[in-house]
Amino acid sequence: MLYTITAFSDRGQTLLDDTFDAPSDSEARQEGIRRLKEADLEHRGARVTRAGQLIHFERAYLPRLVPMEKTS
Repeated sequence: MLYTITAFSDRGQTLLDDTFDAPSDSEARQEGIRRLKEADLEHRGARVTRAGQLIHFERAYLPRLVPMEKTS
């Protein structure tokens, strides 16, 4: 089966957009994670999909934009 892996920067820029074959969804998820680690993108926003179905999703770790207010 054909899978697509896409990784994004914190600003939404596409850093990786590739396709690959895998025999199952679970093996595609493992291969996607391996490719993210290999490209040093494992802590970026990323997804692995098959025909529009989400197989793996990694949320981006965005910096906090608004400081928390202290409550006393």
